[in-house]
Amino acid sequence: MRHLLGLLATTSLLGSASAQEPKQVDLYTVSRNAVMAGRYLDATAVLEAEAFKPGAAVNGLPRQLWTQYTPFVTGELDPAVFGADTPPADPAMLAQLAAARPRDAVAEIARRARDTRIVILNEAHFSPRDRAFALEVARALRPLGYSVLAAETFRNDPEAGQPATGGEQLQQDGIVRRSTGFYSADPVFANFLRGAHALGYRTVAYEQRRDQTTPDGGVPEREEAQAQNLLAMLRANPAAKVLVYVGHGHVMEGSSSAGPAMMAERLKRLSGIDPLTVDQVRLAGLRPRLRVVQMAASARVGSRPAIFMKGDTPLILGDGDAGAVDLQVVHPLRSYRHGRPSWLATFGGRPVAIAPALLPTTGKRLIQAFDAAEPADAVPLDQVLVEAGKPAPMLLLPAGRRIRYAVQEPSSLATASR
Repeated sequence: MRHLLGLLATTSLLGSASAQEPKQVDLYTVSRNAVMAGRYLDATAVLEAEAFKPGAAVNGLPRQLWTQYTPFVTGELDPAVFGADTPPADPAMLAQLAAARPRDAVAEIARRARDTRIVILNEAHFSPRDRAFALEVARALRPLGYSVLAAETFRNDPEAGQPATGGEQLQQDGIVRRSTGFYSADPVFANFLRGAHALGYRTVAYEQRRDQTTPDGGVPEREEAQAQNLLAMLRANPAAKVLVYVGHGHVMEGSSSAGPAMMAERLKRLSGIDPLTVDQVRLAGLRPRLRVVQMAASARVGSRPAIFMKGDTPLILGDGDAGAVDLQVVHPLRSYRHGRPSWLATFGGRPVAIAPALLPTTGKRLIQAFDAAEPADAVPLDQVLVEAGKPAPMLLLPAGRRIRYAVQEPSSLATASR
């Protein structure tokens, strides 16, 4: 629980979570247990009524949990759930954007990654699209000698019957399990990790461990523990080049009077290595004040993620964000193929129609596809939510795999919670 509540209260751009009431902590426990048991629909259903009841806070725990689990089922989330208001854009930001030109984001990251041995890329935890982009980055960095993927998601406290960390276990057998990590229970995140493993990356956990926790440590303690764990890995592998995949603000360099130094800054100080820090979050729709700027930027990038440049200087848009990161990614406007987000093409899956026998006759149903050779606790290769009477999206599945299908409908657990 430390992992998620610490993240929600400190590194999310949604704002600080309020003090956790017992009912909210119970919602956390029930929803997390549902995901860890593979009951994705139950996890979202137990949160939905509480998250959207009249007067519910946009940055409250139920809404934040709901925004993290729902994309596991739907593949993406409308940023309007963080508030529908769209204030006028800052004219200065629009002028800066108009004066800049987009470059392909992956190519620019790879070009600059040659000058360091650490690339830190962040994600918004509600955005599986960011995980697909992370695989593109991993592919581009591999020929440059990058061989380690350190990811925040990996559990770093071996539990009973689990002698290895999440990264070590994945390294051993290439299977992404629900127990591999917290966010990697998302099929898109799992496909990113499968792709990285196939590329030859060694997968490493670096999250704060229980033995690094004190009752009053808070945010600085977690940021320091993450940096120290990464430093130990770097010292043990002095020639390794590392892609570090983080959530939200852990990517930020520099110090601010508004808060403690984040992991990237601490790692920079400890290691003496200046990492290439890359942000995907600030123009993801979280901040209402940036939405007009984000839409204007996305409309100019075509079909590929881009980084806006003024000459050879990257443009960093946001309130007080200049200097906090080296590069800022702008993703294209939303588009769809086969009833699915177009960015899923990153994984190379072929479209497969859902067999009529699997479709619901009433209500909604989650259709899941698994590799038949993987164990029961493996994360699905893909899953889609289908509603009776509406066109069914296609599954996107790798060629050459024997597929096992499963279906889920909300159980009495979810119904009882509403």
